Amino acid sequence: MILAKLVDLPEEVIIYLLSFLPVNEILSLRQTCKFLNEITNLSIVWISAWDTQIHRKGYPFPSTTFGRNSVRTEGKKACDGDVRCRGCLDIEAISREELEQRTRHAFRLARKWLYRPSIPRNGPFDATHRLGAPFPLPPCRDIDWVVSPSTPITDVRFVRSVRHSISSVNGSKTESVLVLSVSKGIWSVITIWEVLVSLGVQDGIPPRPRKCAEWSPKGGLFTGLCLATENPSEADLAVSVMCEGRYEINLFSISDSGELLPLCTIPAVPIRTEVSALSEENAVRLRAMQPMKPMTLSGNVLAMSDDVACTVIYNWKTGEFAILEHEEDQVGVWKQDQIVQVVFAYRSILVVRARSVHLFPEPELCSISAPSQSSTAVGLPVYSPLAKHSFGWVDGVSVVPIYSAGCTRPTTLKILVRLQSDNPWMANEHSLDLYELHSDPDIGIEDDVARSPYLFPPICTAQVASTRGSLRCTDLVLGKCGTAIWVKPGERALNGLLPPEIYDDYTNNTRQGGFDGILSNISGDVEGKSSESLVAGIFPGPLNPQTTVRTRKIYANVLKNWTTLDYDEAVGSIVLGDASGSVRILQL
Repeated sequence: MILAKLVDLPEEVIIYLLSFLPVNEILSLRQTCKFLNEITNLSIVWISAWDTQIHRKGYPFPSTTFGRNSVRTEGKKACDGDVRCRGCLDIEAISREELEQRTRHAFRLARKWLYRPSIPRNGPFDATHRLGAPFPLPPCRDIDWVVSPSTPITDVRFVRSVRHSISSVNGSKTESVLVLSVSKGIWSVITIWEVLVSLGVQDGIPPRPRKCAEWSPKGGLFTGLCLATENPSEADLAVSVMCEGRYEINLFSISDSGELLPLCTIPAVPIRTEVSALSEENAVRLRAMQPMKPMTLSGNVLAMSDDVACTVIYNWKTGEFAILEHEEDQVGVWKQDQIVQVVFAYRSILVVRARSVHLFPEPELCSISAPSQSSTAVGLPVYSPLAKHSFGWVDGVSVVPIYSAGCTRPTTLKILVRLQSDNPWMANEHSLDLYELHSDPDIGIEDDVARSPYLFPPICTAQVASTRGSLRCTDLVLGKCGTAIWVKPGERALNGLLPPEIYDDYTNNTRQGGFDGILSNISGDVEGKSSESLVAGIFPGPLNPQTTVRTRKIYANVLKNWTTLDYDEAVGSIVLGDASGSVRILQL
């Protein structure tokens, strides 16, 4: 249809025709004339584009709007009464400018994940075209800064995005993201940073991140922390602190300006304060409990665990609680089983540890003085697991609940696992395995919870090859749309020791890292195999229509000093911390 005929059509017909066009063609059509520019700036056009091009295809998209206030306002009612919801996304409540910006970014990001470069059949050999080798996925923006020189970064987390009304020169909207970093020197320090980013094309050198808040109890060391999940919550951050022999958990709210606002402090084993109301047997049992680390914060409910066998689900406002505990392998023999993740699933709670996985029933929280039918003693609600499994010794785990279309409960739990081995003579080949826990279709809402709502054992559905080697950063993050991020170690004993003159040149030239650092000039490592690299895996799903896993190399680090990472799949951002005290954000 030629342009002259298109503009003569009724506005409703044009809007209907635009619903069949991909985002890039809508933007091209906008540039043809003033009339079509006005049409393509209507909210209904971008609601339709989001629905047909992003939502129905299952592409990554933020589940909440910008800012703390918008999230909490929309979800306040869901928070009341301890009702867990899936998020606070209301497309019609988002402004047209924000919805267009988000949709365009999601469309561009999805195309980047789906891109499969063609391999030339004839021509010079290229190492990146080797069969099975990952193709590069260079970031479009790289922001780095020093938190504290020579003080290692032990944790980094994305907090939330905050929208600004500032427009850049090329017209793309600007927002900032709040980033939390933890550095550990003589004692631990939490810092909140505001980092200006853009969802559009890179438009010059970004400004330096702004320090918003800092908290460091004198002489205190952090033993764990967690941020609130998608559910609205008055508390945004829980931090466990060991200070002068005392263990406690501090709760904070984080404002949109990055301020840390203290809410309350609870003991690391909060139910110990009520032991006087228990029998002597149960009082002794509680006194023997190890200090807890916060793992999951959802609404007013905090899940915290020790590194042995116990998890406490605690309502920090009412003081109600429940204990989830599994039997140890050898009673009376202490054996560490480090806690990795606690997931609130459908009518159950999944507790993932380094050597075991246990599924517990969703507990009924009660005060210590209120008897419960599930208590092993008066006033002490203790729950045993419904099912258990062991992958072996786990080096890294990431669990994500998957919701099917039209379902309000997670029908599948996907578990990405990287195993660890004590055998130094194993081959360099290694793998990351993706498992799935499917919900039991025979269990309904009214059924008894005495059996597991998920079918055990987990089923291995995919495997991706990696390299075996030592890592400081063992974190791996799996997204709901099937993308995952992890650090791949370099191959061992590749070059041996380097002469001092070569090492100095090598370090100076490649200190900044980047994908170009992979192709080093050092003889014997022309493909940068000795460098650790940031790798993305795309598992079969909406962003990978194939049945095999695809991998992409994002970044290389010849210094091999990454210590921690976090990944926001919805916007395609990765944050990394290293042993030299620096933090780096990569936008895909």
